[in-house]
Amino acid sequence: MSTHFYQFLCSLLLTLTLSGCGFQLRGYNQELPFHTLYLESNPPYTNFSKELRQALKAANVDVYLSPPVPITLQIISQNFTRTITSLGNAGQTTTYLLSFTILFQLVDSSNHILLPPQQVNATRNFSITSNQLSGDLNTQIDLQEDMQRDAIQQLIARLASPALRRQFCQIYPPR
Repeated sequence: MSTHFYQFLCSLLLTLTLSGCGFQLRGYNQELPFHTLYLESNPPYTNFSKELRQALKAANVDVYLSPPVPITLQIISQNFTRTITSLGNAGQTTTYLLSFTILFQLVDSSNHILLPPQQVNATRNFSITSNQLSGDLNTQIDLQEDMQRDAIQQLIARLASPALRRQFCQIYPPR
């Protein structure tokens, strides 16, 4: 019986320690200074746009696909690049640096820039072996999706920044 008591006591102590130090699971649970926004991206129905809409909804933001809405998140550009970083035997490419870059800005309904154009970048290393080419291509697709999720987390963190919150509250005072 004392063993169960000690296990309970240790798990309780661990739980209290983790909650006391500010530990939080990673995710999109950041509080944004606005509750509605128009998402403008070209093309509007990519996997990235869908994931971004879901992340914004998880942050309690209603996302509209057409104006008029007081705030517009403009995805100015999305760019995926693959750069050779090393060559194998006989000149075959074996290692790449994958990079996914987003350029975005936040504007209000009067076209005033609330957040000037900013860039978010996610990178991963990727190796190709000549005998497992199809599996490596699937790995590359998985890495691209992972980079998109990483870029979305960075974008949401920028939208939740204290500086943007202060600026937004000065322009749109709370009711």
